[in-house]
Amino acid sequence: MNQLIENPFKKYFDATLERCGFDENLKAGIIFFLGESIISANTNQLMNMFTEEQKIHQEFQRLFSLYATPTNAYNSIEELDIQPIKEIIYTYNEVYVNAIRKKNFDFKKVINQELITDIDQEFFDLFKDSDYKLITNQKLNTYFFRKIGEYLNGFELSYQEIYLAGINYYQTNQKIDFEGINLLNLNIIDSFSPLYSTLFHYPLLYVYYPNNLNANHLFSSILQFLYLHTNTDIAKHIHAFHNHVFYEPNPRKVRKEWEFEEGNRGVLISQTVHNALEIRKSPIARTRPDFLVSDNYLLKEIKDKSITKDDFKALITNIIEEYYETSIDDVVKGKLNHAEFLQLLAILFYETAANAMIVKDWVE
Repeated sequence: MNQLIENPFKKYFDATLERCGFDENLKAGIIFFLGESIISANTNQLMNMFTEEQKIHQEFQRLFSLYATPTNAYNSIEELDIQPIKEIIYTYNEVYVNAIRKKNFDFKKVINQELITDIDQEFFDLFKDSDYKLITNQKLNTYFFRKIGEYLNGFELSYQEIYLAGINYYQTNQKIDFEGINLLNLNIIDSFSPLYSTLFHYPLLYVYYPNNLNANHLFSSILQFLYLHTNTDIAKHIHAFHNHVFYEPNPRKVRKEWEFEEGNRGVLISQTVHNALEIRKSPIARTRPDFLVSDNYLLKEIKDKSITKDDFKALITNIIEEYYETSIDDVVKGKLNHAEFLQLLAILFYETAANAMIVKDWVE
């Protein structure tokens, strides 16, 4: 087996996955799909950034080899039976597009038959009755990555070899049906929860916007992608408030009281809710009319109504436990990995701040 050169981005990305608290199957699945989708995920961005065809090609190659570059011809996919991977990817598309989003889309009419497989019925049945919402996507993404990772880890490949297997899988199938393989990939990318959207933007940020990547804590990046799943009309206001709460301005760094990695989860949850409630005492309070214009809230019933803070907190807890299907007690007890916990904090901060702005006033 050929010796693979370790790249700086690999060290950075591996450290991030480790900090996220992901298990080995989840890591392997993420790394495979990072390679498999890196062109699909970044084509539009690169074509908007560069106009010359040769330059675009060079930048594609740069992203391709960002995580792993073989020293000579090495095709790790030759060691694999790719049919199980093809089945997982195809089933994911049927689940997400037709079961969860209820699109009734006929993939067999638009993609090459070599990309069509039998449905993994166990996979399909697990999500067929799910509603289209963030927590559904999070569970679907995680199941997908773990399922691919579990298969790949049976071959005892290194992370670099797994990444290269992803690239080779894409290259093999784009020759068969370029538009088809990209359609399948983009449906999966479209489904990403804020957590996974963050991770899959790392290659582009690492190469072209390193200052932005280094300036943001993982929590903040997840929060920014959460805006895209919620009320984007008010995102700029909550983002400004977030900067005030979580960051020292000069130089930009996370305030010392936010010990996301070491802090007690229960304390961090209480701290997040308490700070989010303070949005009404911040300069952002003057933007309340912008919040009232929209009806895109989970607590529409409290809009311009008076409520106690205790009742409000109970409603927020109910949102987390019912809409996001997450038990606060389970979170405190460590039943979420660290990255999932950060996503929960982002949700708590957003939902508390956004809904607090539509309350008329607080009563005793």
